[in-house]
Amino acid sequence: MLWGFQLEFKQSLRTKKLWVIMGIMALLYIPVFYIIKRFGGQDLTAEAAMTFLIQFVTGTAGFFIGILALLMGATAINSEIEKGTLRVAMSKPIKRLAYIGGKFLAHSVVLLIALLLSTLIGVLGVVYLGAPLSGQLVEDVLLLNMLLLLAMIQLVALGYILSTVIKSSSSALGAALVLAFVMFLIVPNIVSYMVYKEAMDSPNPSMSDIEQLQKDYTTKYLFYVPTSQVGVITSDVGASSDPDMENLEYNGMTYAIRHNLVNFGIIVGMTLVYLIVGFYRFTRMDLR
Repeated sequence: MLWGFQLEFKQSLRTKKLWVIMGIMALLYIPVFYIIKRFGGQDLTAEAAMTFLIQFVTGTAGFFIGILALLMGATAINSEIEKGTLRVAMSKPIKRLAYIGGKFLAHSVVLLIALLLSTLIGVLGVVYLGAPLSGQLVEDVLLLNMLLLLAMIQLVALGYILSTVIKSSSSALGAALVLAFVMFLIVPNIVSYMVYKEAMDSPNPSMSDIEQLQKDYTTKYLFYVPTSQVGVITSDVGASSDPDMENLEYNGMTYAIRHNLVNFGIIVGMTLVYLIVGFYRFTRMDLR
């Protein structure tokens, strides 16, 4: 497993996909903080800063890193078969399960690095806006990263299934992009429309009723979209009716996870399902 980890980790760090996506994220993040401060969004409290940071990281960062995770998984096996490196690797005294396990571990570490870099930009940004750097902020940032890492691991595992089903890496790459577009954009919008339609059919729905309905529909119909489940969990970190994020009621990441154990369990459960299917497919597939 260690040999497979070292090989994949070095290859992943050299890939252009990782650095291109990280560069795009940085180019998107930095102007946002400048614009917010330029137009008066500064001197945030620690609670308001953490709520803003969570929305920031789970939004844009979650979208781009989610695509990266899916693409990494979708080309993990078939590209090695096309290049002939997998047959060379399997000629060594290493079992298939150990090889795929090392590859998966390497992908997980690379995603953790991407998440930490993304979060570092976010933390520096909220400090730049005037928020104090507190122990609560650091603790919740770490919990947020672990939650996002679990969601990204699920997408890598889903990509592994694509990689073992579609033998052409270019075809798998295209399928992964289409799947990402459907999972992250089309289906969530359809679910939001269903929420809107049901809310309009109800007499005088309150904002809290609509928010609860959105959570219920997301849990029920988007159980296979880990970023949506993360969104349900982080929605309980902080709440405020003030658009300027004043008088914020801050609950924290620990409370948010405990309050949404069903959604957390869905992320864990679907990750295990995808991993089992992907690993099983690899141990049984023809590597020629």
